[in-house]
Amino acid sequence: MELTQVRSEEPLLQNVQRSRTSCFHWLSVCSFVLLLGTTVILALLHFEVIKTEKKVDNELPEVLQIKNYLESVPQTQAMKGKRAAAHLIGKKVHKHIEWQPKSINAFKDGNIKLEKNSLKIEEDGLYFVYTQVVFTGEKCQKNARELSHSVLKKSYSDDESMVILKSSKSVCEVESNSSWTQPIYQGGIFKLEEGDIISTETSNSEFLDTYHGQVYFGILAV
Repeated sequence: MELTQVRSEEPLLQNVQRSRTSCFHWLSVCSFVLLLGTTVILALLHFEVIKTEKKVDNELPEVLQIKNYLESVPQTQAMKGKRAAAHLIGKKVHKHIEWQPKSINAFKDGNIKLEKNSLKIEEDGLYFVYTQVVFTGEKCQKNARELSHSVLKKSYSDDESMVILKSSKSVCEVESNSSWTQPIYQGGIFKLEEGDIISTETSNSEFLDTYHGQVYFGILAV
């Protein structure tokens, strides 16, 4: 009687073992597929086949900040017609800058006039004003030098010009026989009116490096 009961239980045990083996088998297959899929996705992300959104640093470069600001400003003047703009290349003449509208990469469009080495605004609105100068020298002697570059605005009703942009940097604080180079870039958004005159003022202009269009002055209606 006991022998018969043991034999009858053997097929049941075998079925349980087979079920467990099949379960472990499919579990292993699923785990392998999941691992393979994860590996493939990570590889695609690593080689940038799948694009991810990149986090932008809190401290953006100045040019990127200006670009973002320009994109957020309503294009009121642009809707009226051709956007007023000017980009002038600087040329050193008798130790001062002369702004050239016909040099390579220079242009002047819209309601902006070049008069007496200054830009005259012909329409009220918001304008992005920018400029860059580059100073260079062969060596530094004992005396330090302070280099500065400013943008000034003179209104139709004002007798004196006011500074709207200014930057200064010191060079040659330590004596050296090596050559040196110091660029200064600045720009900003300003509300200008018809008749306003925008000009520049530069110190130590004898050290200006005006080659390859790296000294420039421009205005763009936004």
